[in-house]
Amino acid sequence: MRVIPPIKAIVYFEAAARLQSFKLAAEELCVTPGAVSHQINTLEEFIEQKLFQRHNRSITLTNAGQRYFSRTSIILNELEQATADLGMASKNQKLTVAIPPALLNKWLLPLINLQQLSQQGISLNFVDTLETLDFHKDSIDMAIRYGLEPPEHVEYDKLFEEEMIAVCAPNYLPPVITTLTPQILQEVTLIETTNRLIQWDLVLHNLKIKPIINQNKVFFQNSIQAIEAACNGLGIAYVNKILVQKPLNEGKLIKAFTIPDQGDKRPTYYLVCPKEHKKDPATSLLYAAILDLAHKQ
Repeated sequence: MRVIPPIKAIVYFEAAARLQSFKLAAEELCVTPGAVSHQINTLEEFIEQKLFQRHNRSITLTNAGQRYFSRTSIILNELEQATADLGMASKNQKLTVAIPPALLNKWLLPLINLQQLSQQGISLNFVDTLETLDFHKDSIDMAIRYGLEPPEHVEYDKLFEEEMIAVCAPNYLPPVITTLTPQILQEVTLIETTNRLIQWDLVLHNLKIKPIINQNKVFFQNSIQAIEAACNGLGIAYVNKILVQKPLNEGKLIKAFTIPDQGDKRPTYYLVCPKEHKKDPATSLLYAAILDLAHKQ
């Protein structure tokens, strides 16, 4: 069973300790100084410790009072903030966005201004998936979809085409290597992302390099793990450049070698939203904010 002191007495004590005055605490709490004194007496009896030294015209905290104030003030501040956060969340309109996991983790979250959206009355719920969810059945407000062809039967805007790049840790390859060759292929591990539309097999086919039967490979479901594996020096990943811009800038990854475009059609990310959803001001605002981020790339 929890041993919790009277909450009202804690509030009165915190105000008196912070203001160093029963009178000022009473004014802040809209009660009488006698009510403040009574609550503090109740608290002192509960914890069996004197919290204040009472003087003729002033009060000072005892050593026990100082220790107690340092802890209770933090607790009350946390409680106040938790309540404010919950209240704000309930007032905000929650919008649900379906988005590929790697794009959410490596592109949208680092760029989008969540605080600004919150101030505009919007809170976000992300569904990280590559599946094509139904807007009505799955209660989705908008989605970012990935594919070689534009989405059908829905309104959309093109965010950006996928620009692929081969990356590895800085010391994984000798600096003199600039091209993937059959000889290099025998010495490296290829990191595959099973959810990407363009894989190493297509790269090797277009480069007219015969695959090695016992090629060293490691497979991951999405690019988040593939990128981490490359950063950790496990091999060479072939990933969307926009997802590795930060580790490239930080020097955690480097471009392994140049690989030509793998065909006329590039996989593309599309921002999708039903026409009736766009009539909602909050949804329209979020849609415009995501488009703006893409156009700044």
